[in-house]
Amino acid sequence: MIHIFDGATGTMLQKSVLKPGMCPELLNIEAPEAIQNVHRAYVEAGSNIVETNTFGASRIKLNEYNLGDKVEAINIAAVKVAKEAIAEVKPSARVAGSMGPTGRFLQPLGNMSFDDIYDTYREQAEALIEGGVDFIIIETIIDVQEMRAALLASLDAREAAGKTKEDIQIICQFSFSEDGRTITGTPPAVATTIVEAIGADIIGINCSLGPEQITPLIEEIASVTNLPISCQPNAGMPQLINKQTVFPLTAEEMGPLMLDIVDAGASYIGGCCGTT
Repeated sequence: MIHIFDGATGTMLQKSVLKPGMCPELLNIEAPEAIQNVHRAYVEAGSNIVETNTFGASRIKLNEYNLGDKVEAINIAAVKVAKEAIAEVKPSARVAGSMGPTGRFLQPLGNMSFDDIYDTYREQAEALIEGGVDFIIIETIIDVQEMRAALLASLDAREAAGKTKEDIQIICQFSFSEDGRTITGTPPAVATTIVEAIGADIIGINCSLGPEQITPLIEEIASVTNLPISCQPNAGMPQLINKQTVFPLTAEEMGPLMLDIVDAGASYIGGCCGTT
């Protein structure tokens, strides 16, 4: 069975209410109807899983907007908004709680300790679980050590809430560069082996690359795991045109390329930057 995720939230919001300098995640509280419109549009287009507007809703990221004290409120509101939107269109659709990268590196590459990163993700995962998500999706991660911390935090939060993988599945999606490795040098097969051993339920890739560049990396993942595989590529490789980032693939061009990703082994598919 193929499960259809949504596409980019930010791309959609930039066309409506999101202005430069705004915190996208605060819109869950201040403009919930705008977020509902995005979720509703994706479900109407065929998605059966939507992601919450919480990609940057960890304490570390929200502190950049002086909103670190609103982690719980923003994440719970985001789940509520998503659930209300899909209930109107497709009650059988499910909600995935999005957790993106902190933007920091662990020691010795950066100044963050493993415990710091773990605590950040644990707080967010607890709020998403309290809100009632069906999945937690840890995505766009470029450092396997950060993924380890996020996955352990999510597993512990799920256990503390009395939930199992039958209740909430945890998806681990890495982001790879054109050389087929994460920024910190980990290839797909190694990353997969590490997170599968820790307890990931679904493993995959999102962002950075277009479908053609991601397809062989999905094949690598499929060669070392029997777990379900997820894939959410960008709408092609980004190009800088007139000082603006443009993603070149149209829906008509990207659709057939996603079939190759399914053939490579992915059963959860969607879109990342530039997709609508």
